[in-house]
Amino acid sequence: MKNKIINIIIFAVAILDCILALVFAFRFDTDKKDNFIQEQQVQNACPALINDLQAATPETLSKVVETYQTDMRSFGDSLNAVQLQKDILYTYLQDLKNLDETSFDAYKAGFADRAEGLFAKCDKKQEYVDGFNQVGDFKSLESYINKVEKEYLALKQSYLLDKQYQKAANGLISKADQINTTASETKKANDLQALQDDLKQFKSNAKLENVFILIAYLLGGVTLFMMLFFALTRIVKEFRTSYKILIVLALFAVIVFIGYAIGSPVLTPNAIKAGLTSTGFKMVNAAAFTLYVTIFGAILAILVTSIVSAVKNRK
Repeated sequence: MKNKIINIIIFAVAILDCILALVFAFRFDTDKKDNFIQEQQVQNACPALINDLQAATPETLSKVVETYQTDMRSFGDSLNAVQLQKDILYTYLQDLKNLDETSFDAYKAGFADRAEGLFAKCDKKQEYVDGFNQVGDFKSLESYINKVEKEYLALKQSYLLDKQYQKAANGLISKADQINTTASETKKANDLQALQDDLKQFKSNAKLENVFILIAYLLGGVTLFMMLFFALTRIVKEFRTSYKILIVLALFAVIVFIGYAIGSPVLTPNAIKAGLTSTGFKMVNAAAFTLYVTIFGAILAILVTSIVSAVKNRK
């Protein structure tokens, strides 16, 4: 009886999630997909811009546009400064990676002169100089390279996200500016209302999307929990005949772990557009890796089983 109740609950939740997904699909205008992604990126980084545009009137729109154009120019200057630091760190990292046992000592001896030119505009010049000076020999270099590379990837990741936001915000402000410069007051009012309606619709769609994704995660979590619970229960009760289940679960966990470990934390342009974090992107990589390995394993198992059966039948 309990199992039936659980199955009914899971089925009901799955149906609800499918309904929400269908509602989102019918409400979502695919022609405005890029605008939706743009709004989400701005909403995540600067919700004030979205709120001010939604509250703007034809009379106040000019002030809103001017305010955020000034903000974005300042943001662009700060982003250029971050790009400079990123490029310096990348060059330094390539220096270190190109070293070998033969060239290390010579680079070490001339590092002071190299540092003066390389880190001339670097905000963390002394930190990098002190860090390399603490590397006693070539064998110790690898751990230092890993530390610098980790810092570079974090800086690059932050830069890419900010760059994507800059592009999205400038695009949205440009639309508002075009509306603001419209000669016809009637058209200006209509275009502004259309933009505000789109922003409102995008917000509503984003909330709906978050709800069904949350339900999907919940459903997946409950399903996984039940699978593990009943599998472990059977293992405890009938260990001699069901230990293979434990082995399969352990192998599955190892595959997921390997997929997460080898997954790149550097977001691709599509991942950035989707609003994924580095951790979330690594989880996506882990899921994809697990799927590939599982499919390959299933195909391999089918082939091996067929070959073994054919050999046995010939005998």
